[in-house]
Amino acid sequence: MKTKRDTTTIVQPSVSFDREAEGAQKLSQWIDSLPTDSPERARLQEIQRHYEELLATARLLTRMGDRLQTKLKTANEELARKNEEIARYNQQLQEKNRELQETLDALQASQRRRKALTVLGLSTIAIFILTELIEYYIEQTASTATSRWANFISIGLKALIAIAFKPLEELVESLLARTVKT
Repeated sequence: MKTKRDTTTIVQPSVSFDREAEGAQKLSQWIDSLPTDSPERARLQEIQRHYEELLATARLLTRMGDRLQTKLKTANEELARKNEEIARYNQQLQEKNRELQETLDALQASQRRRKALTVLGLSTIAIFILTELIEYYIEQTASTATSRWANFISIGLKALIAIAFKPLEELVESLLARTVKT
């Protein structure tokens, strides 16, 4: 709940009306020195009355302007404080967004790596079974001389698969990354 602040602060006027008040006092003394039945005196009294009204209005407007300027200064200070607070929140939000983006990127990379490993694992099992079938076929259908080489061929194919596993994983992962971005 907002509380109403006291707005009745006494503000010293920013302009001094001492010279004008002194001029009005001199005019009053000059009018008093004129004869009472003089037509100039009546005109000067009328001018003095308007001048004092004008002086009172100028003082009032100056006080009002000073109060409004004080309120404006207070509002500007409050606005500056709020802007600093907003800037601080924006900075925190940008930091959180950056952290969130890093986490999201790491999660996507992890998912791609897992899919690549799954694809490669299944491919490796299929190739391993295929080499076993080829080895069995060579042993069953080939002569005794070539059946001795069947073990070496099988081991060679399995070694080739093991050596090619990591580059193939990276290739599959990059292919998955491209399909995710498009």
